[in-house]
Amino acid sequence: MISAGTFHVISTELTIGMFALAGVAFLLCAIKKGPLSRESVAHWALLGGLIATPFAIVSGVNAIPSEGIENPILANKLLLSMASAGLAVGILLRRKWGGEVDVRHSSIGMISVALMLATAGMGGEYSRGETLLLFFPKETVMLFPTWASIVLLIIGVAIVGKSAVEHRG
Repeated sequence: MISAGTFHVISTELTIGMFALAGVAFLLCAIKKGPLSRESVAHWALLGGLIATPFAIVSGVNAIPSEGIENPILANKLLLSMASAGLAVGILLRRKWGGEVDVRHSSIGMISVALMLATAGMGGEYSRGETLLLFFPKETVMLFPTWASIVLLIIGVAIVGKSAVEHRG
């Protein structure tokens, strides 16, 4: 049987590799350079990374030597990976529903990738004490206030039926 730590390394490398590939492909989409397959590569790699993300999260939580997420770095890793996954789902759904791959679409895809890569950098700091994220707050958990979550939920529900296109009868 494979240990949770070993499985976490494997699933994390798969997740980060897929997200990194998606990031490069989204960059090519944004600058409109490279092969025509760049859009397909960006979205399929993002989907692959998204599929691998839960395995990385669950195995990472199981590999923690303590009883739970007590370290602020681990809490931030969970927050950033979930934010990245949410943006990735939004990008993939927008594309599935016929959205155009423009600069805005590509930029949001690259933001999703950046959040996941920041998560990986924080993991390196937690496990080995080394990271490239020197500017990132280490002892502060960046939680979203409850009131702001409720306001965003109300706004989201209010605009679900609205269309950005003016319809003439």
